[in-house]
Amino acid sequence: MRANFLLILFLLIFCSPIAFSQVPKLVEAKKTELRPVIDGVLDDKAWQGVPVATDFVQLDPDNGKPSNYKTEARFVYDNTSLYIGVMMYDPHPEKILTALSQRDRVGNADFLSILLDPYNNGQDGFEFLVTASGVQWDARVIHREDTSWDAVWKSAAKINNQGWVVEMEIPYSAIRFPIKDVQEWGLNIIRNVQRDREKVSWNFIDKEVDGFVNQSGQLTGIRDIKPPLRLSVTPYFSTYMDHSSDTKKWTNNYRGGMDLKYGLNGSFTLDMMLIPDFGQVQSDDEVLNLSPFEVQFDEKRQFFTEGTELFNRGGIFYTRRIGGRPMDMYDVEDQLEENEEIVENPIESKIVNATKISGRTRKGLGIGVFNAMTRSAYASIEDTLTGDTRKIKTQPFTNYNMLVVDQRLKNESYVSLFNTNVHIPDRNYTANVSGTEFRLKNNAKTYELGGRAIVSQKYQSDESDDFGYFYRLYFERIRGNFTWNFFHRVISDDYDPNDMGFLYRNNQINNNLNLFYRMSKPVGPFLRMFSWTGIQHESRFEPRRYSRFTIRNSTNMTFKDQTTLGFWGYVRPTHGYDYDEPRVDGMRYREESNYLLNLWMSSDYRKSFAIDIAGGYGEHLSSAHQREFRLEVEPRFRFSDKFLIQGQVEWRRQLNDRGYVDNEEINGADVVYFGERNTSFLENTLSANYIFNNKSSLIVRARHYWAKAEYDQFFELKDNGRLTATSYDENNDINFNSFTVDLVYTWRFAPGSELALVWKNSIFDSEEEVAHNFIRNLKKTFDATQFNSFSVKVLYYLDFLSLKKRM
Repeated sequence: MRANFLLILFLLIFCSPIAFSQVPKLVEAKKTELRPVIDGVLDDKAWQGVPVATDFVQLDPDNGKPSNYKTEARFVYDNTSLYIGVMMYDPHPEKILTALSQRDRVGNADFLSILLDPYNNGQDGFEFLVTASGVQWDARVIHREDTSWDAVWKSAAKINNQGWVVEMEIPYSAIRFPIKDVQEWGLNIIRNVQRDREKVSWNFIDKEVDGFVNQSGQLTGIRDIKPPLRLSVTPYFSTYMDHSSDTKKWTNNYRGGMDLKYGLNGSFTLDMMLIPDFGQVQSDDEVLNLSPFEVQFDEKRQFFTEGTELFNRGGIFYTRRIGGRPMDMYDVEDQLEENEEIVENPIESKIVNATKISGRTRKGLGIGVFNAMTRSAYASIEDTLTGDTRKIKTQPFTNYNMLVVDQRLKNESYVSLFNTNVHIPDRNYTANVSGTEFRLKNNAKTYELGGRAIVSQKYQSDESDDFGYFYRLYFERIRGNFTWNFFHRVISDDYDPNDMGFLYRNNQINNNLNLFYRMSKPVGPFLRMFSWTGIQHESRFEPRRYSRFTIRNSTNMTFKDQTTLGFWGYVRPTHGYDYDEPRVDGMRYREESNYLLNLWMSSDYRKSFAIDIAGGYGEHLSSAHQREFRLEVEPRFRFSDKFLIQGQVEWRRQLNDRGYVDNEEINGADVVYFGERNTSFLENTLSANYIFNNKSSLIVRARHYWAKAEYDQFFELKDNGRLTATSYDENNDINFNSFTVDLVYTWRFAPGSELALVWKNSIFDSEEEVAHNFIRNLKKTFDATQFNSFSVKVLYYLDFLSLKKRM
């Protein structure tokens, strides 16, 4: 009887009819022999007598209501490109917001976005956006918008006495589409009227439905087009002048390399990077890390962010490992002999080349192959008496590889298989991670079942093999104002994907119940509201012991004046155990019940002056009365459509915080010492953006980060997780400063081509004497070693088809 009930329940959920679907809108594209001029004026003959896409519907603020502004879009095509002309009527064209911004950043401006889904599968697509000031923004869409993807296409925007116009030319070489006689592409058109914060779409996007690519209309009428030869190269040349304040000498070096893109067929693309140069990427925001976990930095190198959406499966692809810090960099100090000093110790491994092949067949099979190689890194050591030098290898030659196979299923579902492999021949070391991931939706797309299962393996000569596993299962309701999900996750104590992936910690079991409420239409003074409540139970995998129980909430609400208020926080009503902070296997630290509450406010970004303010307070309910205070202020002032200044001050103070300081072995047993400390973290960031036009900009960003920790007393950690008095009394105080400046001028002098001038300044200082005066601390920071780098980089985009036309 029970089995029959479960079968009926499964059929009701996953086999129910499509009760909520809407009939998608259709618009026909006409073939033209007269290519329109892309100038923002719809006076070309190509636009005459072409079907019009109109009757737009609000996405925000009143989801589902007709738009207050008339919009008309037309589509024509030839053998090389799709052309789009859109007239956006506005009774007050003088009020259209036209703030300038960098490419791939929208800013405070009206915009028009075209979403194309050439395979019409409702799961992925290409997005092309133009602001009223002519700034381009593009993205590859697979579950999310990946703005690191850049295409070469043409556009123009122009304001007239009836509103404003956008014209686009999307070359077929910029997108991928199936090889067939008649094309049917998914299409949606999104317009944003910034002064009213009204966002509308041609085909209705229901905010109660998960996803937006799946809610597209259709572009019909495109016939007898063929995917063109997609071949382009982007050679670059750069020159650097570097200087350290410890020496008077400047060093010069020159670099050159090339990126190549080649369309293997209509669906698959080969990307290659030969001798790359990432010296102009924005500096990382270094922090003082007192936790037992590694700090994760964002990937900012374009090759590793562009076109990698297929590789983002299983959470095992963290590209910062490639060309990252040499594995033995910190061991060089221990290998110094008498009278020796370190002359050079590289902080990153040099990448020789990287290659990726990715694409998807007509039947929805996606295949991705990635490979990268880094050369050996060496530290230089000098004998101060004899002048003799020697080298210590800090990173051997390493090869990184990933393979992904992803099959699309009906109802926007998929199943994937993936594998990463890191091989270091010099050490006979191989790290292999393999897994699968799936997502299944029912016909009505109201429920979703998904999960992943992964195993990690490490092989090294003269050492035993390591084997670990991870799995996660979830079930959720994905449609409606009220949704929920539940997931169960297990990470074994030997699971380790971190040779090419990123995982904060293993050895845990999690059970989470999450409840979501979304108000999609205005009610009373509210434009929209979102609230999330999560209940989490966590335990240790090995040995199987309770860890902690947490209740979390995050709520935000936007009012009709565009002011947003929010709250987030958590409470742990019972004590728990931290098995990571002691840094010794088998030890645990007992945490008393605690809570953290945060409030924040964001003002209207349409105004010249806007500000974000956040504050928080938390405490541990124990005799030590551990407390935490947080404050963050982010003002921004827009002087004109070209000039914007933003600031950020973030302060955090912890009183009587307790954490690991040291451990030693006494009589064959590990002894772990904890310290009670007062910590303070202050971060100041100032950035100024001057946008000359939609092709050139000057960006300055300065950041000062100051962190300190002062220890008052020390304890010994006992087996039961409690702390007792100890005679340990070492100095573990720390005063840490990081100061960086990034000044970048960029000029896109031709499609896909760029000139960049960059100045980077960096100071890092860490010492045991804690400073208490901000001005004195800052002065002392500037007295530390400073590194300056000036660079010029030119890259030029060469497209085979364009060259062929010119010739």
